[in-house]
Amino acid sequence: MNELIAHRSLPTAVFADCDEAAFGALMAMREHGLSAPKNVSVIGIDDHPMSWFLGLSTVAQPVADQGAFAANLLVDRLQNADAPNEPSHHFLDTKLIERKTTRRQR
Repeated sequence: MNELIAHRSLPTAVFADCDEAAFGALMAMREHGLSAPKNVSVIGIDDHPMSWFLGLSTVAQPVADQGAFAANLLVDRLQNADAPNEPSHHFLDTKLIERKTTRRQR
């Protein structure tokens, strides 16, 4: 975020790869007199417990379900080592949680 601000090339929005990185973006913006969503919309991913407190828009993931699914998949592969190891896609629900750091484009 500091680089974007330093080069004066502010985007309309920043999608951080985790809520903690979004917290850092919000802090950098505040240090430069900017705010979300007035100057730049900011969104994270994970729904960190502090996201609610800071009003961060985020994408909630079922982290415990992801871990359980991965563990079950690993156990299944270990128990069936001779089975074909074909790539596959698995989807778990996510949820967009809109809070105070994002707004719709005008």
